[in-house]
Order: sequence, then C-alpha cells, then structure tokens
Amino acid sequence: MSLPSEHYSRPDVQREIAEFCKNRWVGIHCIDQLGELRFRRYLRGRPLRVDGAGDVKKLQSIHGCTLRSIYATANLYRRVDSREDVCTLQNIVGCTPTWDIDSELDNWRETVRVAGEIVSFLQGLGLERSLYLKWSGNGCHIHIHEKAISEDLTRRYNPLDLAYAIVEYVNSKLYGRFIELMHRGGNVRVENKMDLTRVFTAPLSLHRELNVVCICMKPDQLGEFSPEWITPGRFKHNPAWREFSVGEADELALRAYQSVGGYSLHFRRRRRRTKPLDEEIMRWLERD
Repeated sequence: MSLPSEHYSRPDVQREIAEFCKNRWVGIHCIDQLGELRFRRYLRGRPLRVDGAGDVKKLQSIHGCTLRSIYATANLYRRVDSREDVCTLQNIVGCTPTWDIDSELDNWRETVRVAGEIVSFLQGLGLERSLYLKWSGNGCHIHIHEKAISEDLTRRYNPLDLAYAIVEYVNSKLYGRFIELMHRGGNVRVENKMDLTRVFTAPLSLHRELNVVCICMKPDQLGEFSPEWITPGRFKHNPAWREFSVGEADELALRAYQSVGGYSLHFRRRRRRTKPLDEEIMRWLERD
C-alpha cells in the first residue's frame, strides 16, 4: 500500500480532516496516471466539499487520480453547493485568521522563532485559548479559531474583512521585528494570504511533495517542536485546535478593522463601479 493510501485510510486522519473541512471549500492535490501533480477544486462542476469521514475516503480516487494533499478555505460558508456559493461574500459565515510563514524545513528553527513572535504578540492582546498552529511541511501557519470572533461582530462586519484586517494589523506591528529576524539568518517570509478563495493545508494532510504530515499544536508546544513530529506513521498531533473562547478576538478584530480596513479586493471592486463583484469573481474562477 502506498503512503497516501495507508495514511488516508486511518480513522483518526479521516476524522480530523473532515471536522476541519466541514463548511469550507476544499481543494486537493492528486497524482494522475502519468505521475503528474494536479490541483482540483471541483467535482462535476461543483465545489469540492467534505462533510464527514466517508467523504475523505471518496477523495482518494477522485478524478481518476491518487490523493496526495487536502486543503480547505479559511472561509466557512452557509452553503457549498455551487460556484456562486463560494464567490458570494454574503455567504461567508466565518473566517479563520491565518498567518502564512513560508520557509524551508531545514530552516525550521528560524521558522519557530518567527512564529513565536506572532504568538507572543497575540497572547499580549488577550488571545490564549483560541490560538493554534499547524506545521504544514516547509513552513508554519498560525490560526485564530474563527469562533473567537463573536457572531455579534460577524453580523456587523463581513468575517473575511475582519480576518484580513487582523492579519494585516499584526504584520504591520511586527514588520520591524520580522526584518530583524531575517537579517539574523534564514529566508523566512510572513504573508497575509487572506482572500476570497485561498486554501490552507488541512490538519493531518500529507504535504504535496514532502513525505510529512501537517500537524497541529498549541502555543505552549511551539518551543518543543522538532521535525520528528511530522513523520508519517508516528506524527505528534494535538486535536485541541478545536478549542476556542467566544469573543476572545473581538477587541483585536475591531482595532484592526478600524486601523487597516477590510479585504482589499472587496473595496477595490466596489470603487471601480464596473461589473458586480460576484460576476467579476465568477469570471476569475472559471479559469481554475
């Protein structure tokens, strides 16, 4: 049995992936019959979705390819049934603020240092229970659980706007520190990749190229991390990524939104007075 087949047949892997991906738009990397890596986000014209462990099993042979990696949007939706659903801002009911720390696995110690700066800053702003990290392969993602932003706030502001603002605000505050760390060694980049269709690696997915597993950890585990944790078959994964405290991120979200504003595409399209936003995004998605 191949590594992907063996890995994705595990009930604990299926369970973690399914719970994270529920209500999100899913993407996969799969290997075709020629051995080429292909990225897929649709099945028979409809967005890929995962509602339960059984759906993870079905992904293993989708499009006649062998499943390699599984991704899911930062956005959570009321419906994930059509192309219109995943390009309509009003259909977004939650969004997971995410920092993308891009590096190389050999440079993992510098990646940990940069992640520690972001985690410490967020903890200083009152974020504790709702924080978690994913080691995604070469780099790391830092997440704030989407439910740490209260429904009262997401009814007043679009969740994507709030998540984008949080990431941008924190990055701007830590920019000088990021530059200082980069000068000390290691090409580590922190980017705000929050947008309407962005996907991030799902917990316990395999990397698209490296034979490693995407694992979750809580902030107090970051200093103990080593690459051994992401080894297939004996990975170390913390399911406490599910934990959150409602409203824990509200103060930060409001401060960030008032400081930097919301998701830039949303406002740029509105000012241009061209086609409606949904039509513009639909044309973009048709090229996927």
